Amino acid sequence: MDTEELITIAQKAGLTQSQSKVYVSLIKEDELTPTQMAEFSGESRENCYSIAKRLVELNLAEKTNNRKLTYRALNPSALLMLAEQRRRIIQRNEAYVKQNLDSIMQLFYANSEMPGAHTIDGIEGIMEVYNDMLHTKDDIYLLRTDFDKKLGTAEEGFLRRFRTKRAENGITTYALTPDYPEAREYAKDGTDEAMKFNRVFMPVDAYGGKVEIDVYGNKVAFIAFGETEMATVISSPAISDAMRQILKIMRDFYSQNYPQA
Repeated sequence: MDTEELITIAQKAGLTQSQSKVYVSLIKEDELTPTQMAEFSGESRENCYSIAKRLVELNLAEKTNNRKLTYRALNPSALLMLAEQRRRIIQRNEAYVKQNLDSIMQLFYANSEMPGAHTIDGIEGIMEVYNDMLHTKDDIYLLRTDFDKKLGTAEEGFLRRFRTKRAENGITTYALTPDYPEAREYAKDGTDEAMKFNRVFMPVDAYGGKVEIDVYGNKVAFIAFGETEMATVISSPAISDAMRQILKIMRDFYSQNYPQA
């Protein structure tokens, strides 16, 4: 493996390019003074002093002669620890952004109606959207598809926990669902009431789409199950309000023109 590839590995772990060049130089040359580091790495001597100090802090190098101020590389396994630490920081930052993004979005929408959209693939992405509904804590308007979700046991368990947590968070779901016998049972045995699930029935063939639609807060989620397994979320007060009104109109129509009891 050539020097450039070794430098790339160190950078991927979280070192800067300059730090990576010095660390690789230490590995290849055994022991170096900051002046020698500068010669082998192409960095300035002044910069090499601070880089060497930082590599010691990261447990990637150690001093070998305090009088001559020489350094040698320590085991590169510390790079893996550095990469794991970097991953944890990224995960914490991502979680913080998700938890606080609504505040920035509210400020943005006070001066603009430009929508935002993002798509997440896979069942994990779909779960992420459901968790966002719990975090938002706004009532949900739902158009349920009759398409078989084909979920596994773990995903079914997640959805059961989601429905329970949704009710515990005080979220009412205003749902328009296909008229299936099991859905009728939920309406009769008190399950819907316990889950704060305000259901309106529609004929099974009324909606043939394979995508569930959820409107919550300033967002509209289009969730596709089965072979596709993806979710697209549009963030826009104008679009979410329009979709919410459409679902209200549909609920009113079927509650008046289709047997509900």
